[in-house]
Amino acid sequence: MVSNLTSAQCRILVVDPSGPVRQLMSDTLRKVRNFESIESRSSINDALEYLEADVADWLLLPLSADQPVNALHILKLCTETPSLRHTRVSLFVNEEEYFVLPKAFELGCLSYHTKPFTKDTLTSDLTELFTVFDSHQANETLISAHYLRQHLTKNKDYAAIAELQKALLTLIPGDIKTLLHLAEPQFHLGNPEMARKTLRQVKLLDDNLKEQVDQVAKSLFPDESLDPSAEDITGTINIIDTDNAIIIDPDEASATAVEEVLKSLGCANIKRFSDGQSAWDYLEKNPEPELIFMEWRIPKVSGPSIIQRIRLHGFYSVPIFIISSLIKTEDTPLLKEIGIANTMEKPLVRERFIPTLLHTIRQERRPTEHAVLERKFHMLLNGDQISEAEPLRLQILNDKSIPTGRKRLIEAAFSLAKKDYDSARESAFDALKLLGEQIEVLNVLGKTLMRLNNFEAALKCFKKAQDLSPNNIERLCLIAESESELGNEKGTADALAQASAVDSGSAAVAQAAVKAAAKKIMSSFENIKNIVSYMNNMAVSLARSEKYEESIELYNKTAESIPEDRKDLQAIVGYNTALAKIRSGDLKGALVNLEIVEKIKDSKLSEKSTLLAEKLRLATETGAKVKLRSSKPKEDASPQAAADKNASVQNPDGQQSAHSTATTETPAVSKTEFKLRAENQAKQMLAMVDVKRGDVCCFMIYSSPNPPNSGLAPLLEKVPVYKPRDTITRKKSFTGTAR
Repeated sequence: MVSNLTSAQCRILVVDPSGPVRQLMSDTLRKVRNFESIESRSSINDALEYLEADVADWLLLPLSADQPVNALHILKLCTETPSLRHTRVSLFVNEEEYFVLPKAFELGCLSYHTKPFTKDTLTSDLTELFTVFDSHQANETLISAHYLRQHLTKNKDYAAIAELQKALLTLIPGDIKTLLHLAEPQFHLGNPEMARKTLRQVKLLDDNLKEQVDQVAKSLFPDESLDPSAEDITGTINIIDTDNAIIIDPDEASATAVEEVLKSLGCANIKRFSDGQSAWDYLEKNPEPELIFMEWRIPKVSGPSIIQRIRLHGFYSVPIFIISSLIKTEDTPLLKEIGIANTMEKPLVRERFIPTLLHTIRQERRPTEHAVLERKFHMLLNGDQISEAEPLRLQILNDKSIPTGRKRLIEAAFSLAKKDYDSARESAFDALKLLGEQIEVLNVLGKTLMRLNNFEAALKCFKKAQDLSPNNIERLCLIAESESELGNEKGTADALAQASAVDSGSAAVAQAAVKAAAKKIMSSFENIKNIVSYMNNMAVSLARSEKYEESIELYNKTAESIPEDRKDLQAIVGYNTALAKIRSGDLKGALVNLEIVEKIKDSKLSEKSTLLAEKLRLATETGAKVKLRSSKPKEDASPQAAADKNASVQNPDGQQSAHSTATTETPAVSKTEFKLRAENQAKQMLAMVDVKRGDVCCFMIYSSPNPPNSGLAPLLEKVPVYKPRDTITRKKSFTGTAR
């Protein structure tokens, strides 16, 4: 997290039992950084009371081990309390108190400073702190790690330093300075050869660190030269935490250059392909890779085609890096639509390629830039990873610099993914008014209108978007589907022909053609409910046999076969799908189906879906189990009679019994009491759930590998209760008066 503690408006609270010391600290802070808002308190307990009614960005505290409330208590409260999550803590400790520092940094301490101090030593110490701020671009995690590493080095705790540096590399992949700090602990832990390789790796990756590398090398290997080469660094630290990568490029020189860079970063498993077909043959049969580098114009299967195959195959997480000088202006919209992470022109210049690649990887892992946030968000939704997209949605909505129109688009896409089509339509229309006919807006609005059976309006959206980006295969398939729903056979054929012209081997195009043909066949049957009934009955039988995956898959295929105007059939199949998912243990998935059925107001199953959904939500909140009571057919009934009785699409009540009636098991307490208990537990867990590694200094990054000091346990007992109050109206708040 980037800090705001260097701003003149930073709100600071200094704590010390001595009035003159508090005054000295306040005066020195103003002198060193010209801070305007500084308050002071004589005890940490007083500071806690202050925090319950007011706000502070930065606390400077003594340990106060002999007091009821100590500094470790405050650190624990700051990491566990969402409203205090922004507050940073610096400790002032004497040498006898150094034993608390590893635990303090585990709990999110920003920095430590030695006391007692004089005016000159305090000025020097705080000046050094802000120099560290500047050298790390105000990255609080790296600042905290700097002070923690300083303490660990004094104690020669090289094992702890090594663990710290490795953890930092997973958080900030490609941070070459962090890699440099690994060499010394590697040497002292008995692995000088790895230390040599690490120093060579740093020198190879960043010429600007040459002087620092030479200083470390001179202290560790005074009689050796550590000039790097590609062979020297084989098997070095994987600083991008990436185990495999794919390169697709007929240009041998370019592919080799990319491979050498990846090896220097520690990625050893690299596969190269010179054409699109061989690359696709591999990708189609193997797990999703972690990185893909490719030329835009490649033989056999073109760049645009293979990327769309990759995405429609379900590989939405892998960052794709285009290295080409053949990208045209008209290609730009498609690049954005299919989620390209970055582009770079040939010929590759190593000095530019490495920092660009490292920046891209960091953004992929921990996005902060608006464009990356939105792309990652949409890719997650495309992959049905709704819960993973939720934090990014909140991050975007809470960013005041992002325009309202973009936020409404995000809300529309999220509502669409959750199948809340009315909300999606409302948000999409707002985005359309604010942003105009942008491709992303037209895509979301068109998909929403399709789900609402307004195929004519959806078609208009898709065609406008297609005019702006004519080679999007997924959209051409949606156009074909919309034309099919409207009964326009020529329009369907034209759209499929255009999609095939982009990529004749696309599985998505083949599936769209089959779907259109199936619609045509299905619409020709006068009694379509008999077909749906048969497929539904088969799914019921599979579910009873505990073949849940096969059952749910058949239900989904059945649902796809139902015309949009047959809401009665959609409700029955949707309800039965929910019951099958309950049996399989997928309560969240069942809720999604039930929420859809609830909205089909004309269905007799709407009310039942609402009641069952309420029970599932309660079960999800409380951890209660869900039991289904089966209603099996009589033994003397024929299979067909049993199917007619238990799964007839003409009898929704009977349809329910095909699976069962759902009930929940609850403890012997009232529903209200049970809900309150669940809410309290949720509140207690919230702080630990919503904080991420890197949000609060080294919290969740560093964990000491050493046994805890015996003196720590008493300091961590009896953590005080934080009782936030409405802000007290003070005559003077943050006046800068030290008290």
